[in-house]
Amino acid sequence: MGKRIYVYRSGATDKCALTGTKNDPRLPPASAPDNWRFWMQIGPLQAQGGRCGFDVRAAVHGITTQGYYLFKGSRTLLRELPYRGN
Repeated sequence: MGKRIYVYRSGATDKCALTGTKNDPRLPPASAPDNWRFWMQIGPLQAQGGRCGFDVRAAVHGITTQGYYLFKGSRTLLRELPYRGN
């Protein structure tokens, strides 16, 4: 896994997923009509302390073994504006 973690959100829900590669095709299908959309990228330091709603060690393990990690996004994370770039 690189130095960036990519956060995806399922529609307007609190369902989130992490990947180590942007647009990773291994994300599981999202419930319709709430498809996965890129929310933001974060670094390891931003992910520490649980501010985003996930445990960093568990996330790294999930990304390494499955290619993604599912979690319930925190209010802090969901309050952030999604990234609007490429």
